[in-house]
Amino acid sequence: MSREALLPSEARSYEEFAAALDRLDKAWESYVRGVRELVEEWEKVKVKLLERISKTEGLIEAIRGEVEELKVEIALGLRSEEESREEVEKLEERRARLEDRLKALRAFLEDIETRVREHRERVTVH
Repeated sequence: MSREALLPSEARSYEEFAAALDRLDKAWESYVRGVRELVEEWEKVKVKLLERISKTEGLIEAIRGEVEELKVEIALGLRSEEESREEVEKLEERRARLEDRLKALRAFLEDIETRVREHRERVTVH
């Protein structure tokens, strides 16, 4: 475009818009780069988080199995209910703490994954 035919005020206006658009282009490039870096880092953390979730689920199931085993032993008369009550209570408390942790880990995963997805979609759409 030939700007020589523009009036001085129009040329200034053009330069202002062009400069503003250049700043936006640089900001967008920076945003895209930031999203890509964040997604890459998130994928590493997500793998570790999924491993922790899996291990926590496994521990919860193991504790459930132990509690059931104790209950069967009590029912069969192999253990007294009094002797086993404290052990069952401790296992149940540990299971409850692990279930709380599992909920927190899942919420962490879901919240960040949702937010990362939103940013990833913004970058890939444009």
